Amino acid sequence: MPKGKLVKDEIFYILDNLRSEDMAEVKALWNDSWRENIYKSIENEDVIILHGRGIKKEKVPIAMGGFKELFEKNSKIACVWMLTAKEALLNKVTVMKTLKKAVKEADDKYDLMYNYIYKSNKTAKKWLSMLGFCFNNPKPKGLQVEKGFEFFYKITKRKGKQCVY
Repeated sequence: MPKGKLVKDEIFYILDNLRSEDMAEVKALWNDSWRENIYKSIENEDVIILHGRGIKKEKVPIAMGGFKELFEKNSKIACVWMLTAKEALLNKVTVMKTLKKAVKEADDKYDLMYNYIYKSNKTAKKWLSMLGFCFNNPKPKGLQVEKGFEFFYKITKRKGKQCVY
C-alpha cells in the first residue's frame, strides 16, 4: 500500500473513530499512548484500508488491517490484525465481503494465521469465526496471552502433507 499523507490521515481517522470494542482492546494493550504506538507499529507495514459509507452517506475509511509475516520472508506464518471504525457496523456486508477476499488470498500465502483478541470483542470474534478462525485455544507452548485476551488461529488446509505447528 502506498504511504503518504492520505494513508496516514485514513489510519488516524479509523483510530479516532474506533468501535467501542476495538477501543477497549487497544487501550488494554497499548495504555495511554495507544494511538501513536499503533501508528508507529504499522507505518511501514502493508496496511489494507477499507472504505464505506459514513453516517451522512459520505465515503470514509471504515477498517484497516493486515497480515504481518513472522520470523522471515515466506515463513508461511502470519499475525493477522484488524481495527474498525464505528461506521464498519453500517457496512457489515462490505466488511464481510472484503474480509473473505483478503483471507482467501492470505490462505494461498500462509499455512497459519493467528493473533489474540480481547474476549469481550464479540463483533470481531463473530467475523473471525465466519472467516474460519478457531478459538478452541490450543495456543503454542510459551506464547503469553495477556489477561482478558483469547488466542485465535486458522490453519490453511492443503492437499498432501500437512505441516504440524
